[in-house]
Amino acid sequence: MGKLLISNRQFRLYVIYQIFSGLGVGIFSMFMLLSVHLIYDNALYTGIASFLMSAPLVFSFVAGPVVDRSNKVKIMRLTTLLEFGVLALLTFTPLLENLGVMFMFGVIIVFSIASLFEGPSGTALLPHIVGDDDILPANSLINIASLLAGILLAILLFGLLADGENLRLIYGLSTCFLACAVAFSLFMRDPSTKNTPADAPKHGFLSDLLVGVKFLRKNILLFFLIAYAARTFVGQIAYVNMPAFIEYYAGAQGYILISVVSMVGGLIASSLVGTLGKKFKVGQMMLVLFVLTGVSRVAFALLLPESFYGALVIVVMFSTFVNASGIVYGSLEQKLPPKDMVGRVDTMSTTFLAIFVALGALSGGFIGRVVPNVAYILITQGILIVLTGMYLILVPAVRKLPKIDDISRTNEDFDVDTEIM
Repeated sequence: MGKLLISNRQFRLYVIYQIFSGLGVGIFSMFMLLSVHLIYDNALYTGIASFLMSAPLVFSFVAGPVVDRSNKVKIMRLTTLLEFGVLALLTFTPLLENLGVMFMFGVIIVFSIASLFEGPSGTALLPHIVGDDDILPANSLINIASLLAGILLAILLFGLLADGENLRLIYGLSTCFLACAVAFSLFMRDPSTKNTPADAPKHGFLSDLLVGVKFLRKNILLFFLIAYAARTFVGQIAYVNMPAFIEYYAGAQGYILISVVSMVGGLIASSLVGTLGKKFKVGQMMLVLFVLTGVSRVAFALLLPESFYGALVIVVMFSTFVNASGIVYGSLEQKLPPKDMVGRVDTMSTTFLAIFVALGALSGGFIGRVVPNVAYILITQGILIVLTGMYLILVPAVRKLPKIDDISRTNEDFDVDTEIM
């Protein structure tokens, strides 16, 4: 993985951009829900905030054709600049004084809309700057670099947040990181713009979109999408109620510590997938990761009330399994479609999952007020994750998937076996 970073200048710039962008966006995502919870102590508000963070993603499919036919670096640059502006506004306005929860909801919406284009642009750019055989280690390396930076930052931030104080300082740091991301994006280039002939036929927006839909409908990625939709729905319900659950047993700083430990799990996952991920058949590997993810979630729900430090160990395990399966799935999304269709596939996948994220977020707010113990929600989540893994392995096409290096890009006819059981 290190050789790829040293020898490929554009990939090196891409990694640096992703580090700063990930830090800026990550701080926003990590602290926004906690901020709403600490300021208003209302599960319904927390659920609405989570819904607004995910609802615009339902329209991600609109961004796909735009990303595939445009300069991806320019899109990344402009959207990161918009994110920078939104966080600068959040930093220098009276967040805790008189603007209230509607202001925070507005900030979340604008930030989420900007992310509609920034994320898929980066996803679509990667296959153009690294070879197909390097996609999995490249994704692992990006995660390692980003998580190392995130862990160091989180350690520095630990102690800044006490009873809701210093939130503006935290968002100010996020603003600075996004400014650095914009600066490094100025040196990045999109090779796909040079590889497109000037007289290449231009298709309409709708026809481009329908081709992407046809691909997903006939490709094995469809089964992974169904599994992730179920997992995402129950996961979002748990995510909405997690701040209250953790704060009750460990306080606000305990929430931050668990977030830091989660990043350690992501770092372990990235290292393992980058070095060992090519040695296992994809279908079998995903089944094991899903089952271990569900089991570790149940263990966390049962252990946190008894032992905070024991729960931290389980958090590392859960994060490792979640991130490992995410890296593999993300690499499949970049490796299976034709290169000029990666943006559409990614955004349509995001749209499909975002529907279930939004439904889960809204459901989570109401369920959190009805269920007497959040641990019950987490246990249910774990059981359903195991069941989704079992569903995946029942699909013959998933069972037959070879090692990831032996998987080639789908041909133009998208002729893939999608038989169920």
